[in-house]
Amino acid sequence: MSRPAPRPSHRPRADHQLAAQQARELPGQWVLVGSYGSTASAVGAASHVRSGRIAAYQPAGSFEARTELTDDGTDLHARLRTDDAEGQER
Repeated sequence: MSRPAPRPSHRPRADHQLAAQQARELPGQWVLVGSYGSTASAVGAASHVRSGRIAAYQPAGSFEARTELTDDGTDLHARLRTDDAEGQER
């Protein structure tokens, strides 16, 4: 007896490099990083975004992150802090 094929995931994978780049191009605007199957994973990733533990979001503290519970999991959003964006323009 064969096993059924795994269901494809409809959640976008988290692409931290792309999300950080988009957030830098749109300072102060929330960008979807990805969707996580568990809230705990999304909350942990949000902490890593804020602390700069994920290299794409360095220096530490330059990004904000929030999670949003959805029907399919938990979405992670990030944005470049506007006070940092203003400092970069000078």
